[in-house]
Amino acid sequence: MSIPGTPQPFDPRALTVRELLAAYVSVLDELTTRGFIRTRNSPLGDLAETIAVRAYGGTLAPNSEKSFDLLAADGRRIQVKARLVDSDDKRSHAFSPFRTWGFDAAVFLVFDSRSYDLRWAREVAVADAQALGRRIEHINGSSISVRQAAGVDVTPLLAAAYARIDEPAA
Repeated sequence: MSIPGTPQPFDPRALTVRELLAAYVSVLDELTTRGFIRTRNSPLGDLAETIAVRAYGGTLAPNSEKSFDLLAADGRRIQVKARLVDSDDKRSHAFSPFRTWGFDAAVFLVFDSRSYDLRWAREVAVADAQALGRRIEHINGSSISVRQAAGVDVTPLLAAAYARIDEPAA
C-alpha cells in the first residue's frame, strides 16, 4: 500500500529503453552539477553495438576481439564507433582510437548527449578510415574526429533499428 503524497519506488522494469536512457541522462546531469563526474559516454558503446547488430544482422564479436565489433550477416567485419555530442559544445570531438585495421568497414554513430537521440550514422570503408585517421603515438592509435567522419549515410538504417530497441532481438 502506498501513502498518498510520498514518492513511489523507482521501478526501471516498467520503462522502455529510451525512458531508461532519459533517466540516465538526468542522473548524469545531476552528478555533473555536483562535481562527481566529467564524462557522459557510458553505456554508449554497448548501445551503439546493439543498434548496429540489429541493423546489419549477424553477431557481435566477443569482447576480447580487437579488430571489429560485429560480424555482419553479409560476412563483413564492422568496427562500431560512437560519440555523444552536445550541440552547444564547439570543441572537437574524437571517436575512440583505432588501434588495428582488421575490419572491412567502420560505422560511426553520433548521439545527442542530452537525449541519446541518434543524430547521424556513417559507414566508411577501412581504406577510407585509414586515410582519415591521424596517428597519435602516445595513444598508440589513429584518431578520427566527428567532423571528419564522412562516408555513406546509414542514418535511416540505424535509426530504424534504434526505433525497435525495445523489441526482442531477432
